[in-house]
Amino acid sequence: GERSATACQNPKTQFFTSAVRSELAFRVENHAVPRSQIVSNVARAARDGDIEELMGRHLNELSGGELQKVACAQAIGADTPLLLFAEPTSNLSVKAIEEFAGMLARLKRQGRTVVIAEHRLYFLKGLVDQAVLLDSGRISEIMDGDEFFAQSDEARRRRGLRSLEEPVVATAPVTEQGGNGLTLDNLRFAYRKKAVLDIGHVQFPEGSVSALVGANGAGKSTLARLICGLLKERGGSGISLDGTTVSHRDRTRMSYIVMQDVHRQLFSESLRKEVTLGQSSAEREAVDVPSLLKEFDLEAYADRHPLSLSGGQKQRLVIASAIAYDKRVYVFDEPTSGVDYRHLIAIAKRLRSLARSGAIVIVITHDTELLRACADRIVTLHALSESEGGSHIQVESVVRQEEAEIR
Repeated sequence: GERSATACQNPKTQFFTSAVRSELAFRVENHAVPRSQIVSNVARAARDGDIEELMGRHLNELSGGELQKVACAQAIGADTPLLLFAEPTSNLSVKAIEEFAGMLARLKRQGRTVVIAEHRLYFLKGLVDQAVLLDSGRISEIMDGDEFFAQSDEARRRRGLRSLEEPVVATAPVTEQGGNGLTLDNLRFAYRKKAVLDIGHVQFPEGSVSALVGANGAGKSTLARLICGLLKERGGSGISLDGTTVSHRDRTRMSYIVMQDVHRQLFSESLRKEVTLGQSSAEREAVDVPSLLKEFDLEAYADRHPLSLSGGQKQRLVIASAIAYDKRVYVFDEPTSGVDYRHLIAIAKRLRSLARSGAIVIVITHDTELLRACADRIVTLHALSESEGGSHIQVESVVRQEEAEIR
């Protein structure tokens, strides 16, 4: 109401307009304040939310992380004493998370009350005054902020919590290994004549988990849709599999993508039916649906409607649906957004087993804990720059660390 503002887990559910500027103006416009004050409020919200570079953009042009930043700026701009954030960092880059933490510190100094529902925790160290732990809809523990972050690693794992320290991934340079896999050569793509991707060469080998990382808005989700044939490449030799060029129609048949916004992929009236949706009767008979639901801790909800689930449960359901298909290429776009430690490990194990089976597994993520748990190589995509003449790609191998192994 008048005293609170919210940034939802799925920002699209709270937007009412089509552009960043008009969205920031929407709340105060409804209060019939003078135009000069609206302009002033919008400018302040953009500045405080660190989205001034997005002000001339349409919402449908933004990445998931950029949409999340707009939702947070919108909440801050409401100038209410109470702010509620639901999974505010799930799609944010490491740099954007640092900026968000700085913003929280400013809000705290202003005397505003901030409530955050979050699985990613390390960035909140030194900011949290009270930690409230929920279990099955009930409060299981209430801890002082300092006490919460002082708990041992063993204790936080026992509670099912993510890392309390910023995770670090050790990497080393890697050269192309050749062999079978998905290769991109001279791949170009543009939206309405605006160049988004111009990739000279990169390979995603079979049998490995390749993590695709980069800043919010670098073009990672666009590349995912190109790989899976949902978008068609323009110019160049494009995309090849095991040395043979494959069209976007061929890639659609051989690929499965778990999208960043999983709401686009839920169609059935129950979880049980959703897992094998679109398969033939013979294919459905070969899938052990109860086992898949159990693997992702969803067996108790088998007859529930998918849209009645939480954000993390929906995420795990679509991943289970992906596993039910026998595909050559799998792309997971932010598969651990809104997911706790225990389920992150379950997802990481499944991604590694998919790779061991010979599949090409590509994971788009900002989640360093997931990278530590499952990635074999990291492909960094830098945004298209006129000075560079193309989208810069950097490939590194992940150096396994004992403490980072899946437990």
